[in-house]
Amino acid sequence: MGQKDLAQKLLEDHADVFADIFNVLLFQGKQIICADELEKTANESQYKADTNNLHEERRDLLKLWIKGNNKALLGIENQMDADDHMPIRIIGYDGVSYRSQLLKEWKGSYCPVITLVLYYGDKSWNQPSALAEELPEIEKLHGSDYQFHVFHIPNLTDEQIQMFQSDFRIVADFFAAQKRGQKYRGSRKKIRHVDEILKFMKVFTDDDRFLKVTLDDKQKEDVNMCMILDQIEEEGRQKGIAEGRKTGREEGKKEGILLLSDLITILMKQGKMEELQRAAQDQAYCEQLLKEYQLL
Repeated sequence: MGQKDLAQKLLEDHADVFADIFNVLLFQGKQIICADELEKTANESQYKADTNNLHEERRDLLKLWIKGNNKALLGIENQMDADDHMPIRIIGYDGVSYRSQLLKEWKGSYCPVITLVLYYGDKSWNQPSALAEELPEIEKLHGSDYQFHVFHIPNLTDEQIQMFQSDFRIVADFFAAQKRGQKYRGSRKKIRHVDEILKFMKVFTDDDRFLKVTLDDKQKEDVNMCMILDQIEEEGRQKGIAEGRKTGREEGKKEGILLLSDLITILMKQGKMEELQRAAQDQAYCEQLLKEYQLL
């Protein structure tokens, strides 16, 4: 599992974030799904390939939503690149979820399976989002089509981004800023899942300073991205100052060595060995000679 995939799942697996994603993207911001109505469920299955070996098939995230007498299996798939076989992949994942309802372990009535594809790529999704787009022959044979929902996160509007109530607003805002070629400046919205957000930002910015952010338990209760970015920028500024001082000292040493070399050369040419010996032992006298010979 790649670091980006893992960082996405760690954040999205939180019930409040998971519910928020569905409420905004599928229900236009209406609070249809509540975090406490979601239950974890198996998101993996085994299948036999041509080699007769068993392989494990795992979808990114899957939760069971129960609200009164209604329920549904809700899935999320993360994509960094557009996949031209996504319809068949989604059918495979959803098929496993439907088949699981035929097992003895399944309790209650059957329910629909709804999968959202969250696409984080730079370019627009230009691949099929329905089975008929991948297999046009289906329409000719009057077969059933199978569509799924694809949402290009960097292309979300400001209005959509502001609908998010969970930490996913930070994610959407970050990718939108990147898409527009803007510097991500963060917001003062309180972060709930601090560690997950810091890991997410580290992975997607390739900046280790996000993992070096130091926050005590009290600070974590009210931290926001503006505070985190301020701390990171201050660390960068202090590092720059320290490196500048180090460079200055090194340059100063080099310049001092050159000046002494010039003074030694002059004194030796003039045969002033006593002055040379005294200058080597007396710093004040050495500086006096440097000024006399206009080396300082």
